Amino acid sequence: MGSSIRFLLLGPPVLIAIAVVTTKAQIQRPSSDPSETAISRPAKLIMVAPANEKFAVVMSGTPEMQIEMRVVGGQQLILSYYGSSRPDSNYAVLVLSGLKDGNPDLAQMLMLDYYARLNAVQMPKSMEAPTTKATYLREISLDGYGGRQFALEAYNRRGEWRIYKVGETFYAVAASTNSKNGLPLKRFLDSLTFAKSQPTPLATNVSVRATPDQRSLGRWMVILRTFSKQERARAIQRMNVLLEQGFDVQVIDTNRYPNLRPGFLALTMGPYQKRQATDLLAKARVVAPESYIKSGW
Repeated sequence: MGSSIRFLLLGPPVLIAIAVVTTKAQIQRPSSDPSETAISRPAKLIMVAPANEKFAVVMSGTPEMQIEMRVVGGQQLILSYYGSSRPDSNYAVLVLSGLKDGNPDLAQMLMLDYYARLNAVQMPKSMEAPTTKATYLREISLDGYGGRQFALEAYNRRGEWRIYKVGETFYAVAASTNSKNGLPLKRFLDSLTFAKSQPTPLATNVSVRATPDQRSLGRWMVILRTFSKQERARAIQRMNVLLEQGFDVQVIDTNRYPNLRPGFLALTMGPYQKRQATDLLAKARVVAPESYIKSGW
């Protein structure tokens, strides 16, 4: 008998009982243990922007895609999953469209259930009743779009789940690991961006404030280059070149960091403690002579 799946949602959102008819599910258990084929060395991260979607995110290689059609309350829904899994971690973006009433609690339940089922096929067959639990942390926003942040427990891994409503579409970005190094997860989660063709956000100029954990890691960023908001494609192209060369870089929106000059995109490394940022500055100037360091908060 196969393992059952449980998923829990803890926090302000209200759980809603629903009847779901799945018209088609593309879920298959891998024929081999993922750990047998996984690459042990760190994966190269590149910016991924699926052709039919309006988001971009840093992910290792080309993500696996799954699509499921559902009928809920007479509504035809489309759930999409873009994920990359490794023996110790999982990275995923889920998209839900077709939910006409825009109920965020229902969207959260459907997307978390889909995520739990897709991850279950990667777990050992001997594992009984695997549980995925999302515990509400706080309200958040990205590029002005409102969202919610959750602590995520997925089987033997811990991580984070963030869900946003952009126009009529819901996006959830999830990452979990059993490694003590949480920096790759943070980088993945923070890399999510939405296309400019989305409807106008409800709010603008939302700043990122350093949490105690971030402050312990550092506030100082190595800024290799800045771009205008219209040069996003160039910024991402340059980021991918440097990633291939082994530089741990990312593109950020300076509006989200109170100590940076607003209105630009910046190609950065970090944040780090000041001493570490200073040490890395010399390396950065080999490929970007005008690089400098600055505190983001």
